[in-house]
Amino acid sequence: MEQAHWSLTGEERRTLEAALDALLPPSGNFPLPSSTGIIDDFIYRRLEPSGSLPVPYPGLTADDLKAVLRRLDGPENMTAALERLEAEYPVAFKGLWALAVYGYYSRPEVIEAIQQDHAPAYHGAPLPLGYAHAIEPWNPDDPLQNPRQLRGSFIPTSAVRRVMKEESRP
Repeated sequence: MEQAHWSLTGEERRTLEAALDALLPPSGNFPLPSSTGIIDDFIYRRLEPSGSLPVPYPGLTADDLKAVLRRLDGPENMTAALERLEAEYPVAFKGLWALAVYGYYSRPEVIEAIQQDHAPAYHGAPLPLGYAHAIEPWNPDDPLQNPRQLRGSFIPTSAVRRVMKEESRP
């Protein structure tokens, strides 16, 4: 794992963990965000120290995140603190939200929970083949895949002509 070039204090880390858990409360097989390694494996790698340009998506530097955490006033009553942050600092909230969502759904244990609870064919990013591994292969004998009664026809692009409306007659 690549070493982070900035870090959080213990209090900042506890506040961030509480914020992540409040933003994305788990259900079913989904784990708590704070238990997934999202901070060390995702957030540290995505945020640059203050003064770094350009500032990549989600538009926060490490110092911006720390300022957001100071506005959250520690892990007690995190939901109310996040609601205040969203109302008073919507851009900062959106950056935190993006970090939380993209980080959480990139975690292997969350991908496994998606597979168990919702979509067995889901395999996470990247999706170069889409869901090809879950789609039945082409079967020319299947009438739904290869209809016996042909409908419509193929017209080569070079044969396509503009359709002109007739002038309306009085």
